[in-house]
Amino acid sequence: MRRVVSIGLVALVALAAAVAMSACGTKDIETPTGNIDKAKDVAAKAEIMMVKTGLAAYVATNGAAPPTATQDVLGGLANPWPKNPWTQAPMAPGKQPGDIVYAPGAGTDYTLGVVLADGSVYNVP
Repeated sequence: MRRVVSIGLVALVALAAAVAMSACGTKDIETPTGNIDKAKDVAAKAEIMMVKTGLAAYVATNGAAPPTATQDVLGGLANPWPKNPWTQAPMAPGKQPGDIVYAPGAGTDYTLGVVLADGSVYNVP
């Protein structure tokens, strides 16, 4: 009888430890994800500045804003071309985090931004 109680007690302690460890693991997984997204947002804001540099060079050379802000159009003026922090692929126009948001205006005017983790757009000053 003592042996059965001892085995049951050991099993109960092991179960409690497993539950406690799984609860700690869940908490650890949630917190860094938010920090990683924040870090990627900061990286995207820094990377989009390379696109802005390419746009400024294009405008200075051509006297007008380009029709698109892509690597094909600006790649020679912004080298190396920035990478999307979420995909590690070259930044491109789109609606996903790390994508370029660009709209040419009249003459040399344009708006430039980048999509952040929460779906909002950071507009480059």
